[in-house]
Amino acid sequence: MSEPNIKDLLNEEIATEIQNLSELKTGSDEKSSAIDDLAKLYKLRIEENKSEWDADEKYDRRVMEGEANTKDDELKQKQLEEQVKERYFRVGVAAAELMVPLIFYGIWMRKGFKFEETGTYTSKTFTGLINRFKPTKK
Repeated sequence: MSEPNIKDLLNEEIATEIQNLSELKTGSDEKSSAIDDLAKLYKLRIEENKSEWDADEKYDRRVMEGEANTKDDELKQKQLEEQVKERYFRVGVAAAELMVPLIFYGIWMRKGFKFEETGTYTSKTFTGLINRFKPTKK
């Protein structure tokens, strides 16, 4: 058998006081005192209810804040993942910007040197391209 809580005890005491009130003589000091006691008990019950409601409200607020923080953390994690992907993409593009011209120049240089095995640049195409083989931005 579980112990009764304060709220149940308070409700029982209020019910008892109301029953006892009907037995007292109207206008007597005892009845006035009993009414004052009953009013105090009602105030206690109201305060108890307020405390319970405040506790419930605080708990609900903590739960909502926890959910909001979880959603914020998930959003931040997604943003971080997107930033990492974007960073890798930028690095890949930068590497391609460097490697593609180097590969292109390497292929043309090899073909040009094969064509110019004599040691002189006699081909008009290769002579015009030799100045552009420097992998720098113009």
